Amino acid sequence: MGSIQGQMNGVWSAVAAATGGAGAAVMFVGAKHDVGISEVARAFAELAAERAAKSAWLIDLDFFGPGQFSALGGAQASFKGPYDMTFGVTPFWRAQPRAPDGAQGEGAVVSYKTTIPKLYVSRFNRTALASNQKLQVAPAPDYWRAVRRSVDLTIVDAPPLEQSRAGLALAADMDGVILVIDGAKSDVRESIDLRDEVVGRGGRCLGIVVTGQSSPALKFSENR
Repeated sequence: MGSIQGQMNGVWSAVAAATGGAGAAVMFVGAKHDVGISEVARAFAELAAERAAKSAWLIDLDFFGPGQFSALGGAQASFKGPYDMTFGVTPFWRAQPRAPDGAQGEGAVVSYKTTIPKLYVSRFNRTALASNQKLQVAPAPDYWRAVRRSVDLTIVDAPPLEQSRAGLALAADMDGVILVIDGAKSDVRESIDLRDEVVGRGGRCLGIVVTGQSSPALKFSENR
């Protein structure tokens, strides 16, 4: 898809205008797996870390893939951590079935400080779950309020809707959702359907990032 870091200024401006910037949580989501959602989310997270006073978080909702932790260097990069991500409240993830002691898999998602200054990335910790447990995503307004008090900008990388609906479960808790489509493969109908899915779950669409080999430079357009 080519370098996209330099194209993130437009995204930053739209997010800042819509959310005020400080303490915001935004999510990137697309309909298909090959449109570059993770690459766009990571590029924006790197920019957010560069401009953050305290820190930026990149949360990967694809718990079972190699994901953002590996893309940023992973175990080879000597990241500092893991750090707890619960903030003392019920987080957005739940272990099902619940353990007999009432634990909900609080340690199943942890964060690491990456080699990029002020950027933290999440990682799924399978050892925190019993063999019969699975991780589910659910709305958690109190959790996101706690995150906003401590983190300058949180970026959520949601899996494509064709693989998982996890992102939709968090749409209403976000300050904004940014759609990612491939200009060479996607059509107008796909972007409208994607927007309607997000809005239907209480989310606020801030715009669309268009990727694709035929359009290597990302474009951002208002789509509220």
